[in-house]
Amino acid sequence: MKSSAHNNSVSKGVVSAALSIAAGMAMDISQSNPCLAQDSATGQFCIDWNKLNLTSAQSTQLKTLEQQWFRESSEIIPQIRDDQSKLQKAIADHNADPVQVMTLQQAVARRKEQLNSLAMQNFLAKKKVLDEGQKKQLEDMVRVVVANRKNQMYPGSQTEVMPDKIQGLMEKVRNIWPINSDH
Repeated sequence: MKSSAHNNSVSKGVVSAALSIAAGMAMDISQSNPCLAQDSATGQFCIDWNKLNLTSAQSTQLKTLEQQWFRESSEIIPQIRDDQSKLQKAIADHNADPVQVMTLQQAVARRKEQLNSLAMQNFLAKKKVLDEGQKKQLEDMVRVVVANRKNQMYPGSQTEVMPDKIQGLMEKVRNIWPINSDH
């Protein structure tokens, strides 16, 4: 049971980091939750891959990708936390060498970018596993998550999620002219 919950949170971490890039938001590694750029209590920035009606083969492939993400991210996240801690101490030190502060800040930024890149690669690999219908469903889920994130980050902005009826109508229109990979 614990493994299933852990895998779900790891999957959420991959999508959350990828959405962080998509929304142009900086990641906050200060939380210990593997779902990196989200509020760990609400889980509102994560995609639930189980809602995509996966086949057993797809579930196995996604589980393998989640394990890969966990291995790779578990090497980088502690380094980021360590560098952030050193940076915070250096900033608070009135005698800190400015070059050292800048070097630490750049190290944190590089590692965060490395983590974001790994997350996006993992997300795109997961997306390749899906069929066209699942990809459309994922697209809708990502759109809602990104809009929710923007609304939380920028309250009062005009990026509200479309009502379900309008989304359903847009889906029907989109399905009238299906994308044909033969052309």
